[in-house]
Amino acid sequence: MKVALFWPDAEAGEYLLKKFTGRGDFVYVYSDAPESLQFDSMLYEIQRGARTDAAAMERVVALADVVICLCPPQVLRGKRKDVSTPFADGIACVLSVMKKCGKTRLFVTAPVAESEQKQGRTARAFGKVLRKFFPHTYRDVCKCYEAIRSSGTDYTVLRYMNPYLKHAKDGYVLAEGDAKAKTGVSMENLAQCLFDIVVADSYKGQMPIVYNKHQS
Repeated sequence: MKVALFWPDAEAGEYLLKKFTGRGDFVYVYSDAPESLQFDSMLYEIQRGARTDAAAMERVVALADVVICLCPPQVLRGKRKDVSTPFADGIACVLSVMKKCGKTRLFVTAPVAESEQKQGRTARAFGKVLRKFFPHTYRDVCKCYEAIRSSGTDYTVLRYMNPYLKHAKDGYVLAEGDAKAKTGVSMENLAQCLFDIVVADSYKGQMPIVYNKHQS
């Protein structure tokens, strides 16, 4: 399989890169900070480019079977009064390139933002906290959701609440449908879950929430 991997600049991205290359897949990495990747393998190459540079993205997308976009850590930080939406703008650019290249399978990681009745009190509470205390993140992620849902792609959005938990070796759990989600996930389990979903080509048109099976 050939994978287009956008913005793997955090711990989860490097872990995911190792999983795919370890399986023998070739990964076309797209990043505006490629120096953050310290990984030795012949099974990936890096395309450096800005978050909304469609021309730079085109070769990466055109050569891939699937497209993966990771939400960068800075989206969760930023300033409250910042009205920009860098993550959503980047996703919109990727979607436009996918349409041009005739690609349809998209996987995205993103924080839980919308307060959904069916996902239980924990997910609703997290969405409310995000909206109140991190409005810049809430705005950006909701705009991202909207762009993906209206794109016509076969998307899967793997959502999380707190991606900074200590790694739990007993693995992860996915909250689907009416299942209740817990509060957080480790970077390793987030990446492992995404890898498993991509390899299985599952959860099309869905936005499950991943969390550590063991919360610590």
